[in-house]
Amino acid sequence: APTGGGDDTPPTLFYSRRIGLNQGREVPLVGGGRLTGRLGKFTLGLLNIRTEQEPDLQSLATNFSVVRVKRDLLRRSSIGAIFTGRSIAQNGVGTNEAYGVDGTFAFFDSLAINTYWARTRTDHLSGEDTSYRAQLDYAGDRYGLQLERLVVGDHFNPEVGFLRRDDIRKSFGQFRF
Repeated sequence: APTGGGDDTPPTLFYSRRIGLNQGREVPLVGGGRLTGRLGKFTLGLLNIRTEQEPDLQSLATNFSVVRVKRDLLRRSSIGAIFTGRSIAQNGVGTNEAYGVDGTFAFFDSLAINTYWARTRTDHLSGEDTSYRAQLDYAGDRYGLQLERLVVGDHFNPEVGFLRRDDIRKSFGQFRF
């Protein structure tokens, strides 16, 4: 991959280690359920977990929800959609939701395209709440091409996911012979 990590790592809409945390501190889990599996060419994932109120941390009881659907295409390609929800935002005011679509497309042995578009909705933030990425990699024997565009809005806030840094605008290109 051309990005190699660092502060320009794309966000993750679902990061399971965020469940049971409020502002970096552990909150006890009450219970929940998870359902994953395949149905034909579809991969499905459903999750709902509830944390209990923790007065010492000023944390209210919170529901964490995730729905993920992915459809396989051809031999090595797929498209998907995800929704995440947090019934009480980390600051204790309002809710937080994230939703997005993504695609991975592989053609022949040398052409790959990865892309996503996502948006978050947090009650106390508005505007600049989207993120997207388009990445093309052609790895031919004689020629190679890598192109990428990554944007993370200033108010993009996936509270059930992971975000290293917001407010990113990155373009990358490389040609090899």
